[in-house]
Amino acid sequence: MLLVGCGEEREEGPVPSPDSESAEAPPTLDTRNTDSGGATGEENSRDAGKDTGGELPKAGVSVRSAGPEKQEVPAVPEIKGNQPDSVSGAGVAKSFSPQKVIHPVIAKLSPPEFVDEIVTIPMAISSTSSLASRHVQQGLAFIQAAWDFEAYRHFCAALQLDPDCLMAYWGIGLALAAPNNEFSKERQIAVMRMIELVDATREVNGEELPIASKMEQDYALALAELFRLRGKSNEAFRSLSERYPNNLQARCLAIYLERDGFDDFGPRPKQAVAMREMELLVGENPDNVGVLGFWAMLHGEAPEATTTLREQILPVARKIARNAPDFPPYQHLLGHFEWRCGNHMLAENALAQASQLYESHMQKHGLGVHECEGWVRSQLYLATAMHSRGKFEEALAIAERLADIEVNPERLASRGASLLIWEAKTLAARLYLARGRKGDFGEAIGSLPGKEDAFLAQVKERTLSVFYLECLMQYLECRKALEEGEVEIAHKKRVALSAILERLDGLKPQAFKSASISEYLRALGGVKVYVAEARGLVALARASTDAQKQIARSWFKSAVEKQQRPTLLMPPVVVSPMEVRLGEFYQETQQYDKAVESYQAAIRRRPNDLPSLQGYRDSLVEIGRGEDALEVEKIISAVQR
Repeated sequence: MLLVGCGEEREEGPVPSPDSESAEAPPTLDTRNTDSGGATGEENSRDAGKDTGGELPKAGVSVRSAGPEKQEVPAVPEIKGNQPDSVSGAGVAKSFSPQKVIHPVIAKLSPPEFVDEIVTIPMAISSTSSLASRHVQQGLAFIQAAWDFEAYRHFCAALQLDPDCLMAYWGIGLALAAPNNEFSKERQIAVMRMIELVDATREVNGEELPIASKMEQDYALALAELFRLRGKSNEAFRSLSERYPNNLQARCLAIYLERDGFDDFGPRPKQAVAMREMELLVGENPDNVGVLGFWAMLHGEAPEATTTLREQILPVARKIARNAPDFPPYQHLLGHFEWRCGNHMLAENALAQASQLYESHMQKHGLGVHECEGWVRSQLYLATAMHSRGKFEEALAIAERLADIEVNPERLASRGASLLIWEAKTLAARLYLARGRKGDFGEAIGSLPGKEDAFLAQVKERTLSVFYLECLMQYLECRKALEEGEVEIAHKKRVALSAILERLDGLKPQAFKSASISEYLRALGGVKVYVAEARGLVALARASTDAQKQIARSWFKSAVEKQQRPTLLMPPVVVSPMEVRLGEFYQETQQYDKAVESYQAAIRRRPNDLPSLQGYRDSLVEIGRGEDALEVEKIISAVQR
């Protein structure tokens, strides 16, 4: 499972940053994107041949690569007659059944399909079955794309063919690494079995041979060390990459896990090092989708749409999507970067394509939203992209359909359920908030699940989302009271909101034990922004002097500072940038030069955001820059087309 980044939340990803407040345990190897999308990479076939140590017989297996020619990958030949109970070694349970790591949800499905075009860094997999080896390679590629459920399916398929395939257990540990998910039991068993098999041997033609190459054994030990340290050290994979310098997958993992994210000034020190090292790998492997995916994901949480994002990363995301046009995670990855760069129509097209591809996959394989979180994620993002273009009604229709989807109370630990409960059921309200027309606050209140909601009554003791919903309700009622001129009622609602936020924040220990830690952290960050904004709005409504108005300004600045960086390959929880709120304050107090600066900051954060552009245009008019305002109007018209 690949992290989308190292910010407060993580999608779908590998190991949390050691410096992150939200470092989850056990580690996840985000989306995503989140957030992922992402990439782990598998080993370069030529390099794998150098590093396997030669313990096992080898036979050439042709595997599709990113290049025009196929590469010959060293692999173990299929050995007839070797049964699981032929495995031996200290501490190895000979009667182990792979069914212990195959969840009933997976067991009832038909075998998964192969998508050869995404297997771009082939790895030599030791197995008695060449088909099992292929399933493992495919599973690793799915992990790169943050499609963990499909990766899990492939690893399970491999174990049904070869119950002692070490790297299949390794892959399950990686794919199911998100904490407290519905497959946690299977993950724990798989990791323990992986450790058992590190030194295991099997009899081949009267000779005892290791069941895995030395490099595979070292991979297993590195993952075990990462779990032992709860994702707080990259030393294991750094050592692995140094031990096997020609192994591309080890190098990618070591670099990717080194990162420590961004702050308001750009990449932190380790993040900058990771980006430089990965850029060198891209130079060595310019057409390898796995490496390009790593490179793109390292920039997924950049705080602003920088020139680098537009000129270097977006073209890479487009290249990745072109190489696998029918693969939904790559279309979602493209949509994320198009939206980040302000190309809202292109983002909408890519996200609509991702949604359609996910939906077709679900129908073909008999999957629902609990098994395909990618569809939910792409729908959430699609609605936001539509809203960015001024297509509010279309965005709202998506939000309402998502909110109506039934969640199985017995599967709250699934990723799809978490996204539906925390994100989808609040999306309509958040869209109304972003538009902010007269009457929208009442509509937003009506769109949220009420206290009498039958589903919430079933799950309220098992999800922290009820506190998030209560925060949103108090905030909306505060805004509605302000709209109606009931300032003191608004003040009381604001006080209640602050109290509930304090309680929500205090539930962090429980959240870290839940399957919804990423959603909780996203929601918590969003509520902190809403609280600061509400304090500013109430202070402004009560102000009678310039000094009192400056108190409101301070709260609006606080709201700006509390905004989150993009994570999990997801749109922001707070749909409208808070720089817009600050710009509106400056307009109201006739400080139009400062208003221009605020709207410019909003546009840097969210390129081509309509409210930001409109406020910028109006402020330019006020300071006598009519020609510039006309140019901005042209941009507004282009965005709305």
